[in-house]
Amino acid sequence: MVKKTIIATILIAILLTASAYVVYNQYYNSSSSKSPTDSASTGNPSSSGNNPTNSPTNSNKSTSSSSSSSSAKNSTSTSNTIIDGAGFIVNVPESLKRIVVLDGNLAEMLCYMGLQNSIVGRTDAQCPPQLLNVKSVGEAAYALNVEVLIELEPDIIIADSLLTYDMGGAYTKLKAAGIPIYISQPPTLAQNTLNMTPEELYNSPTNIDIVCSVMQDLSTVVGNKDRVDAFVTWAQSYNKLVKDIVATLPREQKNLAYVHWPYDGYRTINDLKIYQAGGINVAETTVLVNPLLSAEWLAEQNPSVIIVLVSSPSHSLKDFEDAINTVKSTPVLQTCDAVKNGRVYACDFTALNGMRSIIGYLYYATWISPEHFADVVDPAAVAKELNEKYLGTSTSDVYCYPR
Repeated sequence: MVKKTIIATILIAILLTASAYVVYNQYYNSSSSKSPTDSASTGNPSSSGNNPTNSPTNSNKSTSSSSSSSSAKNSTSTSNTIIDGAGFIVNVPESLKRIVVLDGNLAEMLCYMGLQNSIVGRTDAQCPPQLLNVKSVGEAAYALNVEVLIELEPDIIIADSLLTYDMGGAYTKLKAAGIPIYISQPPTLAQNTLNMTPEELYNSPTNIDIVCSVMQDLSTVVGNKDRVDAFVTWAQSYNKLVKDIVATLPREQKNLAYVHWPYDGYRTINDLKIYQAGGINVAETTVLVNPLLSAEWLAEQNPSVIIVLVSSPSHSLKDFEDAINTVKSTPVLQTCDAVKNGRVYACDFTALNGMRSIIGYLYYATWISPEHFADVVDPAAVAKELNEKYLGTSTSDVYCYPR
């Protein structure tokens, strides 16, 4: 039970990192928010307004200066001074031949950006298959072998905000070793989705916006902007497609949905994903981001759609089927519309973050609002294109089911 609680806490932190970036962007861009009728607020990176290209971190990073690094390791080389996603000043060496990356999603991005051969250290969590032979420095950013990492003598460490959760631990030790650390996002903050207007929802970054912004920021550190721009253009075309349809839906046409957290009873996630897929969150009146509910309460709310979150490192079909059957076989839920109508689905956590977030985003839309998206987009085809064109991985891996 203790182990499951720890795992749940970790996964909560990973998922809600996206929420932090939403709050971060909204705070700085609130004065330029636009309505769905304004073409500048489409989420397209080529337009102005509230989108990743115009985030404050990009504007800060556009000014680079050559200076001596504060670390002894780089004291004889020049560096570019930038501000990372968490607002920290980082002196990035001009030559990045040795990179340690402490997040699987960031590692996948770097591989796509052509940095695979420069990565000398990685973590175990969600490690891309092409990096399995690279030295591991720990389970994840929250559980590092700092000594092993330092011995790799990296030019830079690239990590998500999990590394900053223990500022007095690994982060401080690595800084003391004189290694530049780039954090991709700010620490997690809670989101309040209740009473959000259609305009606010439209202008709130989706996971695709967040990923595109992180990748664009990373390109200011490691280069290869052309490859990033190609992915951003492709991903944002689907982002705009979903946003524009959702923006036309009145509340009375939206389905009630529940996302099931599998580790602690009937716990759920109270964030923007359901709304951005054209639905209504069954737990929207709760004040917690990760509230604990009950099967009895859920049956009374009678959601039309249930999405079960799954962690399946092997992408085994059985893991997804078992997760669905666990919910469907709950006696008190037998009268629930989602169970009666066969609308219980399963989504891997990895389909909600990183470059694969486009998969979860589109499946959420087609599951929650099939009447609006079933004939518009094919998530399975998009997943196949993502794997073949951008990730170079197996097209048979299961991330969402049924697919």
